[in-house]
Amino acid sequence: MTQADKKIQSDQRRRTSAEAQQFSEDRIQLLDTIREMIDDELERRRPDSDGNPARGNLPPYPIRVQPPRRTLWQRIVSLFTGCLL
Repeated sequence: MTQADKKIQSDQRRRTSAEAQQFSEDRIQLLDTIREMIDDELERRRPDSDGNPARGNLPPYPIRVQPPRRTLWQRIVSLFTGCLL
């Protein structure tokens, strides 16, 4: 191997190492940004001192509450009686 070939390989290793370092730094910065976003959202949703979530911090859409499901026995009885339990 000649001196020129060794220099080319050395330059390629340095370039590859620098690219990998830059990639790692970009990923760390992205993860820090995501962590800040999550912390802000958790802080926004944290309940007040009385245990209730802050009124202004509730989501803008209504939260649907599912009605309690009837058991199989209740459904069978309602078939014969015609009333809903």
